[in-house]
Amino acid sequence: MMAFADDLLEQAYHLANKESDNPTQASLRRSVSTAYYALFHLLIDEAVSKWAVERHRSALGRTIEHKAMKKVCDDCMKNFYSAGKPESGVKLMNVAQSFAILQYRRHTADYDVSFHWSRTNAIGQIDLARTAFEDWLAIRSEDAAQDYLLNLLFPRAAEIMKSSKGESPPS
Repeated sequence: MMAFADDLLEQAYHLANKESDNPTQASLRRSVSTAYYALFHLLIDEAVSKWAVERHRSALGRTIEHKAMKKVCDDCMKNFYSAGKPESGVKLMNVAQSFAILQYRRHTADYDVSFHWSRTNAIGQIDLARTAFEDWLAIRSEDAAQDYLLNLLFPRAAEIMKSSKGESPPS
C-alpha cells in the first residue's frame, strides 16, 4: 500500500545526494518536490485504502485536490491550537503542518527559479517528510487520524460530523 510513497521518499534522498560535489539545482529542486509528493501519496493511499471497492480506489484518489488537502491541513492545525495543543493531537498536527510546509516548498522548488537550494536545505525538507511518515504510522489507526482521512476524501465531512454532534462547523 505505501510502497509508492516509500519509493518516492527514497527517490527524494537519492536526488538530493545524486551529485557528490556541487549538486545541480535540478536535482535539489526535484528532491524537494518529490518529498512533497511522497507525503501526498502516503495520505491519499491511506485514505483510499479504506474504500471497499478496490477498483474504485485509483479514481477516488485522483479526485483529491492539493488545495483541498491544504485546507484540511490548515483546519487541523487551527483546531489543534484552538483546543489548547492537546498531547493526543501532536503527531497529527505535525503531519498536517508538514504537509502544508512541504506543499509551499514544492511550489518554491517548482516555480521560483530565483531561489537557490542547498543540499542541506533540500535534505531538511525530505527529513520533514520522513518525520511526517513516522508520525503518521504511529497514529494512523486513531480516531482523529481516521477523521482526518475522511476529510481528505470528502472535505465537507468535518462540517457534517460537527453539525451532527451539535457543534459549530469549522469556519
